[in-house]
Amino acid sequence: MTGRARIDGRAVALAPGETILAAARRAGIDIPALCHRDGLSPQGGCRLCLVEVAGAPRPLAACHTVLHDGAEVTTDGAGLRALRRDVLALEVAAHPRGALAGAGELARLARRLGVPLGDGPAAGPPPGAVDDAHPYLRFRADICVTCRRCLRACEEVQGRFVYGIEGRGALARLVAGAAETLAESACVACVDACPTGALDDRDRRGAQPPPRATATTCGYCGVGCRVAVGVADGRVARVDPVAGAAVNRGHLCVKGRYAHGWQAAPDRLTGPLLRDAAGRLRPVPWDEAVGWLADRIGALRDAHGPDALGFVASARTTNEGCYLLQKLARAVVGTNNVDSCARVCHSSTAIALKAATGTGAASACFDDIELARAIVVAGSNTTEAHPVVGARILQAARAGTPLVVIDPRRIELARHAAVHLPVAPGGNVPLLNALAATLLARGAVDHAYLAERASGLEALAAHLLDRDPADEARRAGVTPAAVDAAADVLAGGPVLFVHGLGLSELVQGVDSVRALINLGLLTGSIGRPGAGMLPLRGQNNVQGAVDMGCWPDLAPGYQPVADAGVRGRLAALWGAPPPVAPGLTLTGMIGAADRGELRGLWAQGEDLAQSQADGRTVARALARLDLLVVQDILPTETAAYAHLVLPAAGWLEQDGSFTNADRRVQRVRAALPPPGEARPDWRAVRDVARAMGAAWPEEGPGEVLAEVAAAAPALFGGLRLDRLEPDGLQWPCPAPGHPGTPRLHLDGFARPAPLAALDFAPSPEHDVPGFPYRLVTGRVLEHLNVGTMTRRTPDLALAPRDLLEVSPRDADAEGLADGATVRLESRWGHADVAVRRSDRVPPGVLFLSFHHPRTRANRVVGPAVDPVSECPQYKLTAVRIAPPRDDGARRP
Repeated sequence: MTGRARIDGRAVALAPGETILAAARRAGIDIPALCHRDGLSPQGGCRLCLVEVAGAPRPLAACHTVLHDGAEVTTDGAGLRALRRDVLALEVAAHPRGALAGAGELARLARRLGVPLGDGPAAGPPPGAVDDAHPYLRFRADICVTCRRCLRACEEVQGRFVYGIEGRGALARLVAGAAETLAESACVACVDACPTGALDDRDRRGAQPPPRATATTCGYCGVGCRVAVGVADGRVARVDPVAGAAVNRGHLCVKGRYAHGWQAAPDRLTGPLLRDAAGRLRPVPWDEAVGWLADRIGALRDAHGPDALGFVASARTTNEGCYLLQKLARAVVGTNNVDSCARVCHSSTAIALKAATGTGAASACFDDIELARAIVVAGSNTTEAHPVVGARILQAARAGTPLVVIDPRRIELARHAAVHLPVAPGGNVPLLNALAATLLARGAVDHAYLAERASGLEALAAHLLDRDPADEARRAGVTPAAVDAAADVLAGGPVLFVHGLGLSELVQGVDSVRALINLGLLTGSIGRPGAGMLPLRGQNNVQGAVDMGCWPDLAPGYQPVADAGVRGRLAALWGAPPPVAPGLTLTGMIGAADRGELRGLWAQGEDLAQSQADGRTVARALARLDLLVVQDILPTETAAYAHLVLPAAGWLEQDGSFTNADRRVQRVRAALPPPGEARPDWRAVRDVARAMGAAWPEEGPGEVLAEVAAAAPALFGGLRLDRLEPDGLQWPCPAPGHPGTPRLHLDGFARPAPLAALDFAPSPEHDVPGFPYRLVTGRVLEHLNVGTMTRRTPDLALAPRDLLEVSPRDADAEGLADGATVRLESRWGHADVAVRRSDRVPPGVLFLSFHHPRTRANRVVGPAVDPVSECPQYKLTAVRIAPPRDDGARRP
């Protein structure tokens, strides 16, 4: 700070570009304001923040007047008070008598300025003034003061552009864009911005603030937003963003803010259920459930060997729950048959990154979004699957950061991109090869970086010289001109590569990610601030599940189970070393169960019957198991096959830690106890281990995390629960007192990163006769994965069913009206779904979400997997459209 000014006679140091209002508040001087909100652009519309500046001919709005060196500012005085009172009185007079009496921030300002709001109770809204159609929000037009705070928050934070102002002067009014109601709009909650309560939360209406709030981490996607959970009368009353949180900066999506109703759902699992001889699940005490399970696991191990059992850890539970489940498998049962849902989403990414850089996780962090020179988003519908990060990317693009979007659909970010590459499903490798070849042909690569940090440049160049970039582009379904335009963006220097399941969930998933890493190396991006690889993780603790060793050949901290040093350290901690031979992947476990080779399976927080590809095979495999343990918070499709169901605590009900997509280990706290006899996952696993004779000392998640630190000191040695305040620590964090590592590879790689020469390999789902369409499956904003939690909240009203997106051209060719029901058929199965005509998908491509059990979307997806990662191919299935059995899909 340089220079000084005076505000109300008080000396104030200057900050570059700081407004009078901001400087005054920093100095503890309160200037009234109505249309202003910190973090949003200044509006200058309400005129309540007018101040006198020496030498200025008239009062100036403090919210957008920069404080200059030597300025003398007066913020209070009889004239200013009268002016503010008159301005606010005119606003109050424009509304029905008494309507603004309870209008929150405005009412407090009115009392401060001496403006009467009317006697008696507030007037009721006139007919038609209330929009109550949204399940979470209500809008009262009669008390809206058109301050534009919600509009600016919507645009500048969320990037949704829902609101607009219709009319001018006294006739101006807020409207929800082109939608008739908020429920029909894309609103995702800017309600906190409203100063009058015109826009408010339906579930908070008339409620007092909760007596307490618990700081914790959201349990939905892998962004890891910090939240404050308010509890009243034994129930979650509200969830608010934490204003200063490093990850979300006071921002939440519709799920994180509102979709907490699952916690009190009437069908919550509240006690263990054991299937009896008649085939019914009956309640049993925990002691009986634990003893039965310990005996059953031991009997199967003794009869068929330890590898007859498998363990699937949850990406929704804590690090501590995941760690203890893999410890049970390895140290007590004696098998490496342990995996997690990362297998079916991010295994391709982790394997590709480890092969290239030595670490199978993000090299960049979320803060690199704002630092980036350019951003590539590949295979990620970020604004729907990871809305808070998506909003940050969108705002960076709006601020001028060049954005390249690689996605078959015209997703929201594509509308803000400098270049959209609508790659054909399965066409990532030829597209990324075309980009690499173009950069090499132009000489637009970072040769100094490559010489120092990479290997294989000559081999890659020779490989790509055999290919015409234009031919590769056309093979990928993209025009050569679009590839050239994208290369223009990449050629400028380091780039931030944000990527998702559109790369990994293919038979060329590993190759797709390796091809993207090629671009990261060629542009000198990996290991530089504002650049590098940033894979987005799907569920809240996908990263943590793999970090904790829920992987068939890796112990906690990505340590090979066959390494002698690792085995010795773990044997000292566990009392027994892990087995040497790698175990089965999740995909391999399903196949082994179907063949009768895997006899028992523990599924922790994963609804395998609904979420796994090739659903018919999965159902058959689950039915053949001698033992299926389901550990979950709610009844699932998989629980229908279970021999034992263990009730789990949800993310609002347990302590421990989660790890988000940029390797940030954050604190999780119980805001309220789990219902009935439900238990945190870590505790249930520990109790079974003890019943099997293990001397496990863990009495709480803090002790478990301390053991994690001892098991994998290079990455986690400095982690303790009490060190995770306020914003967590990003691993590697190798020692107590270490600050964590936001970015990897700043000093280079352990060995030169190999560039990969890759060929396009057509999928078994390419060019299948009789199945002309290519199906892509994925998420929508309102739901998470198979919807176990979100379908038990009012989000169900926002997205009540899965929809099949069909291009208008294909819909016309098939004779389909919007909303028509069709049968979607593949060689593997079918689903009856409703059609949504959408220009987001190109002709020949269909998109289907998979959130609702009645859709059975994953029974349409086939058995194809990446040969290296065994990740299923959710992003490409050959399908056709047929009438449903009642033939009601087509127009007359």
